[in-house]
Amino acid sequence: MLKQFLIILFVGMLSVVSAQNETSFLNALKNSDTSTMSPYLEDNVDFCLFEDQQILNKNVALSRLKEFLQTHKIVGVEVMHKGTSKDKTSQFKVVKISTPKDTFRLFIYSKGEIGTKTIKEIRIDKF
Repeated sequence: MLKQFLIILFVGMLSVVSAQNETSFLNALKNSDTSTMSPYLEDNVDFCLFEDQQILNKNVALSRLKEFLQTHKIVGVEVMHKGTSKDKTSQFKVVKISTPKDTFRLFIYSKGEIGTKTIKEIRIDKF
């Protein structure tokens, strides 16, 4: 019984940590804080801004993301949809980003939960 309790407690704690990581990443996005986002990205990221899709070094991807965030001041971030693969090895998030002028769709693909070095792909399109 104690073993079951400890397993449930551990799984619950992992869920809280992963939710904090997701929240931390999305708050950093809203605040245009790419230095806080950096640890979440893999060394190479499939980065797509509108129709321009490339595999980029993390630093180059963050630079491109920073340019986007400097020209589009985010006023709202809302997770619209999320999903996990059957084997729980990957997940995705679809996020609605609001700016004073436009609305964008952000797609994030990660290995497992969002955490250190898990984000493999970021796509930004007009909503």
